[in-house]
Amino acid sequence: MARKDANGRNLKTGEYYDSKNNRYQFRKMIDGKRITITSDKLADLRKQENELLCRLDKGVVFDNKRAKMTLNEYFDYWFGTYARSGRKATTCTNYKSYYNTYIRETIGKKAIVKITKLDCQRIINEMVENGKKHSTMLNLKCCLNKVFESAIDEDILMKNPIKNLQVPNTERKKRTAIEYSQIEIFMNYVRNSEKYSKQYSEFVVLFNTGMRIGELAALTWDCIDFENNTIRIDKTVNRYRKKDFGFTVAIASPKSKTSTRVIPMSNDVRKILLKHKLLNIQPVEPVPVVDDYGNIKRKISNLVFVNSQRRVWIEPNFLALINRIIKNYNKAADREHKERIENFCPHMARHTYTTLAYSVGADVKAVSEILGHASTSVTLDTYTHLTDEKKRQQEEVVKSIKVL
Repeated sequence: MARKDANGRNLKTGEYYDSKNNRYQFRKMIDGKRITITSDKLADLRKQENELLCRLDKGVVFDNKRAKMTLNEYFDYWFGTYARSGRKATTCTNYKSYYNTYIRETIGKKAIVKITKLDCQRIINEMVENGKKHSTMLNLKCCLNKVFESAIDEDILMKNPIKNLQVPNTERKKRTAIEYSQIEIFMNYVRNSEKYSKQYSEFVVLFNTGMRIGELAALTWDCIDFENNTIRIDKTVNRYRKKDFGFTVAIASPKSKTSTRVIPMSNDVRKILLKHKLLNIQPVEPVPVVDDYGNIKRKISNLVFVNSQRRVWIEPNFLALINRIIKNYNKAADREHKERIENFCPHMARHTYTTLAYSVGADVKAVSEILGHASTSVTLDTYTHLTDEKKRQQEEVVKSIKVL
């Protein structure tokens, strides 16, 4: 360790320059324990030095014992002690999922005091290379920020290594609607299939209401008003970590305040639901209803739609059902030289509903309310191609104007 840096600048007492790694260090003995601060920039190092000395002047005692904890150890401690306090159960579940997926087997094994901004940036860069969503990277950053800020409050860290971290605004994948001809083929196959006809009702409602799959799965009979032809959406199905909450699936409040809404019910949907209600009289396995913090309030069993085991649907299982249907149809279609069905996910049905509604002249505000978006700007931002198409249509109208 040198007492001068690469530029020949003299370093203060306790400061050192690591020429091999091109980094600066500040060391100080506190209560018989050595505190070390590292930084890539001398100015940043000295800022941290001043913060340390100011805290020492105020009588702060640093927790040297817990400073030896790995990031994994501190995260588990933080999650059990602080994470569930005042946070939604779904937020806690997401925090644990993001951490386990991207951190636990990478930088999570390092001592928390040795985690650097570069370590965190490399994680984000790798996520970018692997095509991860911008929102996923932001959520991971938010989770780690909470962890590091807690460590600072507990006098384990001097600085938050993830502060001011760069999260690239990756290009959002364009959401596509399902071609109407594809929907017709799919629905005809399901309706006439001995194996899948029982799920026909689910798909009719899914394609004709714009519901999220979690909302469809949580739909109960008391929310369907056959007299006024409306459907009230006021809950959704969420997944949880059994280790943390004691269950894996439960019904909770919807995504946001605007997600609670009443939507119109078409005659086709009304007819199919009435028929579905008459045919589905077998008991349903009760599913817990929880508050925002994961506390079970009651159990319900009056679900409109359930899987073949009479249990509540979850999105991965519903997607698996769609994939099986498409796979079976395409096998037969290949033999008979018919048009194949392209793979799609449940959320694409929501996109298809929006596209069709907009194409027949539906007001964007009305569509936004049916979808449960916070504002029309969310709808227009999510489905930007719709505004592009409308613009092209208007341009064609303008071009057709002829003045004598």
